[in-house]
Amino acid sequence: MQEILEGAAPRPKRGLQAADWLVIAALLAGLFVRSAAFATMDNMLHYDEAYDGLASLSLLHSPRLTPFFPENLGRESGWPYLLTPFIATFGASPFAVRLASVMVGTLTIAAVYALGREVQGKHAAAFSAAALALLYWHMHLSHLALRAILFPLVGTLALAALLRSHRTHRLRHWAACGLALGFLGYTYFAAYLWILFALALIGWWFVRERADRRGILLALTLAALVIAPMVAYAAVHPHDVLNRPSGVSAFNSQEIWRNLQLWAGAWLSKGDTNAEFNLPGRPILDPWLAILFLAGLLGLAAVADWRRYTLWLAGLGLASVLPSVLSTQAPHFLRAIGLTVPIALVAGAGARAVERTLCRIIRTPLAALLPLALLVATGAIAYRDFHVRWLSHPEVFVLMEGHINQAISFIKSSVPRDMPVYFSPFSPTHPVLQFRSADLAPRHIGAFDSHYCQVMSDVPAIYVSLTMYEPEFQAALSRWADVTVLMQSRLPDGSPPRFTVYQALPRPGALQGQAPAIEFGGLLQVRSLETLPASVAPGDALRVRLGIRALQPLQREYSVFVHLYGDPTPYEGGRLWTQGDSWICASYPTTAWSEGETIVQDFALPIPADIPPGRYTVALGVYEAPSGPRLPITAPAPQQWDYYRLQEVQVEGR
Repeated sequence: MQEILEGAAPRPKRGLQAADWLVIAALLAGLFVRSAAFATMDNMLHYDEAYDGLASLSLLHSPRLTPFFPENLGRESGWPYLLTPFIATFGASPFAVRLASVMVGTLTIAAVYALGREVQGKHAAAFSAAALALLYWHMHLSHLALRAILFPLVGTLALAALLRSHRTHRLRHWAACGLALGFLGYTYFAAYLWILFALALIGWWFVRERADRRGILLALTLAALVIAPMVAYAAVHPHDVLNRPSGVSAFNSQEIWRNLQLWAGAWLSKGDTNAEFNLPGRPILDPWLAILFLAGLLGLAAVADWRRYTLWLAGLGLASVLPSVLSTQAPHFLRAIGLTVPIALVAGAGARAVERTLCRIIRTPLAALLPLALLVATGAIAYRDFHVRWLSHPEVFVLMEGHINQAISFIKSSVPRDMPVYFSPFSPTHPVLQFRSADLAPRHIGAFDSHYCQVMSDVPAIYVSLTMYEPEFQAALSRWADVTVLMQSRLPDGSPPRFTVYQALPRPGALQGQAPAIEFGGLLQVRSLETLPASVAPGDALRVRLGIRALQPLQREYSVFVHLYGDPTPYEGGRLWTQGDSWICASYPTTAWSEGETIVQDFALPIPADIPPGRYTVALGVYEAPSGPRLPITAPAPQQWDYYRLQEVQVEGR
């Protein structure tokens, strides 16, 4: 084994050896277990994955250099830049972003082999590469297009270059080390502890070894130049950069002690329960990998030549796990993703130790079959746990926005490209909708929450409803259009559909109502869709159902007020008896409306219990939200006041 601080020169190559074939097999196996779910996961895209995809789309639409994206609590820019060519080639789809993650995860296997060769020797490094290839933790996160997956790759390459630089004393290796360390700052906030770990090692060498000082200064200079834009951004926008780390930090001693206990149990008992980052509760090590990991720990402690390596590996493990120990939701497998690298190195050392021990006992090359069998067994368990158990886990469908993505896949293949599409109950700013909208172009994509309003199109349209949350959606839609069910997602247990795709054909005249249309400021047209009751009683709630249309593209949001006036009105010295003000379809703001849409919304007007009997006027008007000026009435004719007398009602006595 090569020592961590004074490694021997590599031996000359003599063609492919057993270790080389093992590395090739590890890369192929790692690629297979990470890519076999492409077809299934084509209908899965998490909220956070979509945010990174949107950042990449913004780079394609507006090319620029930026170290940080402040959206969604902030994210380093390395991953969005890496995603850009994949999205440019394959479109705004789950496949595009997931392909990037699979490639990065597979390349990390090769990077671990490179690092292992610097500290373990060729054979143990090959076993380490195989251990990472089949480690469930890393395999799971390689399926998710999250920026954290870039951290182990860049960090491992940086450490491999650092150790190689110290071994060879060559300036080009120090330069590569500096560039990799600088870029590490653009991957994930947990990577900064790896940077500090590397700087501590560099500082130790700088003090003790004069021969490396020139190379160290070169590496530090290049690292500083690469990371300078991030440092400058953090100096100007500290809240953006620290928003996420500070929001999840846990520096209380009791919390830290609790986190340490949780991490102690995560190895063999209960791991991360967050279904996004793990099969809920699955421990880090399965029984077969635990054997190799334990053998690695014993070997590192027993072999004198490995003790420096043990201290170095312990430091790397500490730098990897601290981001989770010092934050909430421990054991958090995403924040501690760097720990997958030392785990693979220890397991690889254990596999090599088992092989060498058996060789001494039975004196045959077949001794390598036992650690290989253990690795194959752990790979089979990991494959089953992800492809069978995690993909079918009940939390995963909602977590990975299966309703949106399955519906979009269906619409993309089955719906005409000129038909508008609406999702409920959602907001147009939902990142998955925003990202996948590019994949559905040129269709108009809208979103609203049917609990508060309904968006009706003048032309045939598609509606996607989360039926489990709004079972009355079809009935509400059918009041204004002829509705056909195109697709439903049902569970085998016969429970209500998770989502339904409808086609709505507008019914002529359904949205005309009985009252004349009122125009406000030449911007909005408002129409009462139902005649109000002739009389109400104190304590009742009067429902005013309005149809609202934009007369031109709107630049700001508006609210509607519905008031109950007596005689005289409040503007003539009378009393405002009750009011029902509300933003117009807050889930689908006026600035997002498209031509040919009618917003159907109910406004509640509570009748006071102390109101005297008599005739009252229901009046309505429009003003700039949240509390701006009212819009004047411009049709059917200019009015004296900035409100419209909709109808009179009789309030009966009790």
